[in-house]
Amino acid sequence: MKSRSNFNKFLLLVLFSLYGLNGQNNGIKILEEVMNNAMNVKDANYRFKIISEIENDFFPIDGELYIKKEKYFIDTEEIDQIYDGHKLYTIIHENEEVIISSDSNTFFNFTPKQIFNFFKDDFKIGIEESQDSSYNLIAKNSIQEDLVYRIVIDSNLLSIKRIEIINRDNITLSRFLTLSYKFNLSLPSSLFKFDKNNFKDYMIIEN
Repeated sequence: MKSRSNFNKFLLLVLFSLYGLNGQNNGIKILEEVMNNAMNVKDANYRFKIISEIENDFFPIDGELYIKKEKYFIDTEEIDQIYDGHKLYTIIHENEEVIISSDSNTFFNFTPKQIFNFFKDDFKIGIEESQDSSYNLIAKNSIQEDLVYRIVIDSNLLSIKRIEIINRDNITLSRFLTLSYKFNLSLPSSLFKFDKNNFKDYMIIEN
C-alpha cells in the first residue's frame, strides 16, 4: 500500500503573500460558490489531465469526471472511482481489485465539494490579480509550510480550470487541468452505480 500512500500525497487537494481576513473570506466564498454551482447544475462533465514536473510512476493521468449532485464517477485508464452517495468504489485495473470504503478514503480529491471541504478550515486563502476572467486563489496552511496551492476558477462558469501544488523550490508536484467542461447534461443514473457483475475477476476489499 506504499504506492497508494505516495499517490495520496501527490493528489491531495486536487491544490506568497496572504491578503488578510477579508481576502480569506472572499477566497472561501468563491470555493463555496463553485461547490454550490456544481450541485445546482443538471449533471456535469470535466475532461481533465494531471501532470507533474517531477518524475514518478503516476503521472500523467488523463480522465473524465462526471458529477450528478452528490454522486460522481472518475474514469481513468489506471483507476476508476464511483461514489453512489453512500459508498466509494475504487477500481484499480492493474491489480484487478475493487476497494469499497467511505467517501473520505479516496485517491482523488478534486470534485468541487472535496476541494471546498479540504480548504475550508485550516487554510488561509488569498486572491491574486488576474489578466482574464478568472479567480486566482492562493492557499497555504501552517502544517504544510513548504507547499502552496494555486486554484484557478473560471469566474463566468464558476468551474475549476486548474489546481496546482507547488513546493518551496517552485516545482509543481501536481497540476490538475480542465481540458473541457460541460454541464446541464442528462447522464444516466447507472453511471454512478457499481455493478459487481462487471468485475467478476476482481478481488473485492471492504474497508
